[in-house]
Amino acid sequence: MDKCKFCESSKLVKNGKVRNLQRYRCNECRRSQVCGDSRVKYSNKIKYLALAMYLNSAGFRSIGRVLKVPFQLVHLWVKRAGELVEEEAAKRTDPPREIPIMEMDELYTYIQKKSGKYEYGLLWIGTEMRLLRIM
Repeated sequence: MDKCKFCESSKLVKNGKVRNLQRYRCNECRRSQVCGDSRVKYSNKIKYLALAMYLNSAGFRSIGRVLKVPFQLVHLWVKRAGELVEEEAAKRTDPPREIPIMEMDELYTYIQKKSGKYEYGLLWIGTEMRLLRIM
């Protein structure tokens, strides 16, 4: 290993082994690092498929099994996508339109099975978003 991943310094010293890989410590920033990165990178296509499956009512574990991805990672992708939606919703300044008719038979039937709980969610309608409260 020639340079530090974090500060680009060349003052690295050996600092033991972890998982049979040599670990190095930088004498400038005092951070430890391992030579090479063995983490798996997933394409945007896989992430998009995971989000699409989640929006079609698939569970995290079933998405993970189908796409061969850890379900915790699927949860993280969905959580990050939700944070992005909230940021975009906060940026919007145009006034919301009035919604004349909305059918919610399936949603009502699903929520009715879990009676006694209040559920909230963001509902996309065309190009706008509404906060939905279901009892």
